[in-house]
Amino acid sequence: MENFFEPETECKTEQVGCPTMGYQDVNVCVPVTIKAFGEVGNATTKCLGKALITSGCGSCIGGSGNICKFTVSQKLRIEVPVIFGARAEADEAIIDCDYDCDCDCDSDCDHRADEGILYDH
Repeated sequence: MENFFEPETECKTEQVGCPTMGYQDVNVCVPVTIKAFGEVGNATTKCLGKALITSGCGSCIGGSGNICKFTVSQKLRIEVPVIFGARAEADEAIIDCDYDCDCDCDSDCDHRADEGILYDH
């Protein structure tokens, strides 16, 4: 006796469980602090014209003991580079899960799925 089998054309798989997608709307906030700064670089000096030497003797002619005084003055231009700016610093991120339901979510909070929160039972 000969046996004939029809070959299966469809691959059958058995599904285990029920796949679903859960989601929750959240609000994430990061406090940011802006701090201004002003930084001064190295100063450079340029001489403007020649130095002026002024005698301190005034009208004394012929000497005045064992000292002699004079003054030296010079016009200068001091260049000071300054950089102004600001830096941003972030603190630790905070998440608000928008969870304000005071009930048992397995029973009477299923309506929250319409509000953006789906509870996977």
